[in-house]
Amino acid sequence: MKLLMITRKVDKNEHLAGFIYNWVKKIGEQVEELRVISWQEGDASGLPENIKVFYLPTNGNKFLKMVRLKILVWQNLKFADGLFCHQMPIYTIVAGPFFRLKGKKVVSWYMHRQIDWQVRLMEKIANVVLSASKESFRLPSKKLIITGHGIDVNIFQPAGKQPNDIFKIVSVGRISPTKDYESMIKAVDVLSDQGIKNIKLAIIGEAGLAEQKIYFENLKKMAAGMNLESRVEFLGPKPNIDIPAYLKESDLFINLSGTGSLDKAVLEAMACGCLVLTSNEAFAEILPADLMVEKDQPNKLAEKIKWLMELPEDKVNQLRQQLREEVVKNHNLDNLAKKIISQFEK
Repeated sequence: MKLLMITRKVDKNEHLAGFIYNWVKKIGEQVEELRVISWQEGDASGLPENIKVFYLPTNGNKFLKMVRLKILVWQNLKFADGLFCHQMPIYTIVAGPFFRLKGKKVVSWYMHRQIDWQVRLMEKIANVVLSASKESFRLPSKKLIITGHGIDVNIFQPAGKQPNDIFKIVSVGRISPTKDYESMIKAVDVLSDQGIKNIKLAIIGEAGLAEQKIYFENLKKMAAGMNLESRVEFLGPKPNIDIPAYLKESDLFINLSGTGSLDKAVLEAMACGCLVLTSNEAFAEILPADLMVEKDQPNKLAEKIKWLMELPEDKVNQLRQQLREEVVKNHNLDNLAKKIISQFEK
C-alpha cells in the first residue's frame, strides 16, 4: 500500500509538533511507501527510505502555499492508494475531493472540542474520521471511529527514580490562560505556607500570541511576588524528544487544561510512570476519580498534591503501573498506526 499524508509539520526537534515525526515513522512501517506533505518546514532526517517528505515554506504567502499544496496533491494522486489528513480540516477540504473523485479513500484525524464550518465540511468529504476519544470530536457522525491516542511507549517509558528529598512537579503545554498555570503556582504557595518546602514546580512551554506573552509575564511576577523563585521554574519550550527525560525524573504531572480533548501531554506523563492530576474532562473515564481536580481551585489542588506526597510507596507504585498500563493498552502508537492503515484496507 502507498499513502499520501498531509500534516502541519514534520520536525523531530519541534516542541509542539515533534510527536508527528514518530507518527510518520510508525505509519511508514506499515506501508510500502509513504509520502508526506508538511505545511511547514522542519527536520525529517533519520526517517526510513520508504518515507518522502515534501515541505512547504514556513513563512510563505498563504495563497501561494495553498496553490503549491494542490499541485503536490495532484502530482501524488496517481501514486497514492489513499489519503490520510492529520488534524487541520483544511487539508481534507483541499485535498480530499481529488481522491474521492478517483474513488480513493480519505481518512481524517481530528482532535478538538471546537466544531466550525471547516470541521463540518471535513466530515462530509472524508470517508472516515478518527479521533482519540468521543470528547475529542463532538460532531455527531456515523463516520467517526474512536481509536485512542498515539503515544510511543518505547520512548515514553518509566526509568528508575533516584531517591530525592524534593517532590518534583512538572507541567507541559502552551503558556495560555486556558491552562490555568496560576492555580499551580498558588497551590505551591499554599503548601509553602503550610511548611511544605520540599516541592518544586517546573513549567515547560512558551507563549505564542501577544496576550499569552502578557499572561506569561504576569505568571513570573506572581511567582516572584510570592517568593517562589526557587520553587517555580519556567523552562521555556523543549523539543518533544527531550520531554521524556523531564517526565521520568518528576513525581507528578499537572494539567489544568480546559480543551476537553484527550491531551497527549497527560498520556505521555502516564506512560513514563508519572502520577497525574488533571481537570480535563476527557480523562474522567480513564483515570481514578482521585486524580481528577477542578480548575481555578488552588486550595483543593494543594490538598491533592499533599495527599499524593503522603501516599505510601506501594500505593504510589501501584498507581504508576496502572497509569502506564492504560496508555500501553489503549493509546499505543504502534496500535494506532495499524488502526489507521486498517481503514484503507476495508
